[in-house]
Amino acid sequence: MKYTMLVKDKLFEQSEVYRALKSGVTASVQYCGYKDENWGTKDVNYLNRMRLAYYLLYARIDDEDAIVYLFQEELKDRKSNSFQGIGNTLNVLTSILKRYNNDGRYNGMLEEAKNANFDCACGYDKNYQIDDEVDSLELMDCIFLSQDLEYKDVMEMLVCEWKESIIDWTDVNQNTLIRFNSFLGKEQENETIYKQVLDNAIKSGKTFDIVSAYNKVIRYYIDTGQFDSADSYLRRMIDTTNFKDIERIRLFGDVLEECFEIISGGVKESAELWKWAKPYLKIRTNMYGNLYTKGIVAAKTVGDSYAVKLEQEYIDWKKKVRLE
Repeated sequence: MKYTMLVKDKLFEQSEVYRALKSGVTASVQYCGYKDENWGTKDVNYLNRMRLAYYLLYARIDDEDAIVYLFQEELKDRKSNSFQGIGNTLNVLTSILKRYNNDGRYNGMLEEAKNANFDCACGYDKNYQIDDEVDSLELMDCIFLSQDLEYKDVMEMLVCEWKESIIDWTDVNQNTLIRFNSFLGKEQENETIYKQVLDNAIKSGKTFDIVSAYNKVIRYYIDTGQFDSADSYLRRMIDTTNFKDIERIRLFGDVLEECFEIISGGVKESAELWKWAKPYLKIRTNMYGNLYTKGIVAAKTVGDSYAVKLEQEYIDWKKKVRLE
């Protein structure tokens, strides 16, 4: 099949990495931890190791030493990664390692993987099995695999093929395309889709779906710096929606966050938006960090002294949840 050949051809470029590993050059796949400002401890070579692991699987390379080495390096990441997780790499290497474990020689390593972190303790399966026949993959499997491996050039071609296969553009299919476009850096193509999903949600008459769809349109315009358009859609949602059933849940918190960002973005008549949002802020019992910080900036933008009270509440909240 054409789509499996695209994945296979790209993945088999890893043969050069494999040859380098066999010659003793391990720099691109060995564990190399670093501190990320937002995500804590990560591994520079996680993606490289995953790509090589999938290559060894689908090329059916019989190399016990290479698999054991990669498994041990992956364990270092599982034990130290701030995000914890199991990850595709560990699962793929586990599936291959089983070929060499008939005598139980690697039982200790598999047990070590099970105890590497909390996520592994809960979900890692030492008997994990994955099909090593790449031609058995479906189109969607290939898309998600190329996404995991960050082969965006291949993924873009596969997504085009998938789009041609769609007969009925349901909300599920539209939202799937939105996610693909976002990953591929083609967010601008989502504008029309967001609006189509909104039209469908309005026809459904379900408040949760309507607000969710509005939020996506508004978030798109905020993220692309189009605050006037974001303002227009927010006001339209406010004028046509009864928020009573969702005022207490996080979805409405997102509405308030977007409102505050729009106010801070310098749109005209922002005081009107603040007048609408402020009462909800005063009665809200489930406040959180972003809602505080964005609300404070919005209050200062319109010159409301309520910002001082919000700042103190934010300080108290951080102490309560032990952020300070």
